[in-house]
Amino acid sequence: MKRNKFDSRSDTTTRSFRFDLALSRTLEKEAERMGISVNALVGIIIKRYVEFTRYLSKIDMIVINREFVTALIGSYEDDRLCEIGQKLGETVSKDTILFWKKELSEQTVLDYIEKIICRYGHLGTYDETLQSNGRTVVIRHRLGLKGSIFFEGYLKSTLKNTAMRDAIFEITESSIKFFIQNS
Repeated sequence: MKRNKFDSRSDTTTRSFRFDLALSRTLEKEAERMGISVNALVGIIIKRYVEFTRYLSKIDMIVINREFVTALIGSYEDDRLCEIGQKLGETVSKDTILFWKKELSEQTVLDYIEKIICRYGHLGTYDETLQSNGRTVVIRHRLGLKGSIFFEGYLKSTLKNTAMRDAIFEITESSIKFFIQNS
């Protein structure tokens, strides 16, 4: 079906799948709990698989309890946490983005932060605002001030070593804010 340029619907395709009855019931209950259709829920699940889950083992990621992460970062002094973040930002993010997106740019770095770290990694909530002179990104998290210190080092190093961009950072107990000026 050809859509005109003013049609707001995205291109879609119809597929038919067979599910185990118990799985189907679970999907129906979860969709109802979320207030969405089963079709929308399956779309969310498939999108997560396509954008993230299929890469998990290839980019050497694991699922870990937030309390465990908080306890680990809580055992380091602030300066050491920032150093660790900077060191990991030089290598881990660069390798992951190259494998995942096949190119390093400001946009692929921001996609990495939004999707891998926040949306699918569940380490924070991503928000971005564009201004005439740049963009501001805010990440809210539940890892405490030490988490913010780690993230500041990690993200500063990630931006510098992958997108060759500097940013101005502000941190609080539960958020990291950074501003990237237009080049």
